Amino acid sequence: MLATVPAALMGCGSSAMMSGPQASVVMSHDEAAGHRLLLMKPAPGTQLRLVSCKQHDYSGAPSIDDPTILLNIAAAFTLDTESMDVCGDHVVAGRRIKGYDDVTATGHMLIVGNNVSISPNSHLNESINEATSTGGYLFQQCLIVEDGKGKVERIPQALRERNPHIIFRAACIMADGSLAIVQGDEPMYCDEFINSLVALGARQALYLDMGTWAWGWVREAGKPTQELAERFFNTRYQSNWLQVVAPPARQ
Repeated sequence: MLATVPAALMGCGSSAMMSGPQASVVMSHDEAAGHRLLLMKPAPGTQLRLVSCKQHDYSGAPSIDDPTILLNIAAAFTLDTESMDVCGDHVVAGRRIKGYDDVTATGHMLIVGNNVSISPNSHLNESINEATSTGGYLFQQCLIVEDGKGKVERIPQALRERNPHIIFRAACIMADGSLAIVQGDEPMYCDEFINSLVALGARQALYLDMGTWAWGWVREAGKPTQELAERFFNTRYQSNWLQVVAPPARQ
């Protein structure tokens, strides 16, 4: 089943566009299945995109000082090598980029115009074709909630067995059709995090790269920029990011 929400109108029924300075990410804290969660929802008028690069054209991580980037987080797995290879074929602004094969890539996010969907990889080929033909974006990761059911076995075994428990993050299509980036407000085991997403109302959830690749930030209107990780020494290898960006300011 495909879960789709307008990328430029996430969580809002209005078609009114917001100007650049007003656009932001709305943050809230919730509790589900006995655990605390941070929810980050793009406000109306913002846009979603994937940024990806290779070592030869790598100029460093996106700048936290760039005011147009409202949310910047790691997207797909990156090999812990200087090659910066990305998990699975992905699409950036209509250009298909070859990635390495990874059996844990069971789902993908597709961004086309004002729509974003999270789907199982049984739809991958058609989604790649749609992204490349429309100038869209796509990346692959672990589909950890599918049609409202948790799929903890899709998390890599090394993460399932990790001790101590850690912070997790996922992109979710919620029961109301909105998109939310959900991060643990506290360390959890992966089954606890997935159960919390289901209890929160996630219909589809795609795991986002974390651990020592977890650096990122979020901006909420009128508040200081918040960094989203404490341990990120492998960010120097990270080559792809999911971003929420403000639209160009109206003239």
